[in-house]
Amino acid sequence: MRFARKHPALLIASLVIALAVFIRPAKAQQRLDGNYQCVRIEFQGQFAPCQSPPLVLNHDGSYEIWGEHGTYEVVQGRWLVLSHSKRRGLGHFVNSEDIVFEYRVGSRACRVTFRRVFEAPPYLKWG
Repeated sequence: MRFARKHPALLIASLVIALAVFIRPAKAQQRLDGNYQCVRIEFQGQFAPCQSPPLVLNHDGSYEIWGEHGTYEVVQGRWLVLSHSKRRGLGHFVNSEDIVFEYRVGSRACRVTFRRVFEAPPYLKWG
């Protein structure tokens, strides 16, 4: 304790370093709203053409896909929870562009990958 009284700057520096190590800076929330096109379906290890309509995540927190409408939520920065999706389960973010849904149809595993579609603003389109 005598050391702390004689060298308060060292004590403060130690606390600042400890806080910097244990507290991570907050990340900016990534915007998720937009259209995600189905790019791949894997069913029991076999790949098939994607016939799914796009997954639409709206800015207001609502979504549309497979005739479902509801709200979405991101849990732990990794999982996409669709409020009305019963069969397809959770989606998870593979990277900043891809969302993967894994679920079972009977005893068979199914994996559907959606990729974000980036569209140019109207003022940047040619023609």
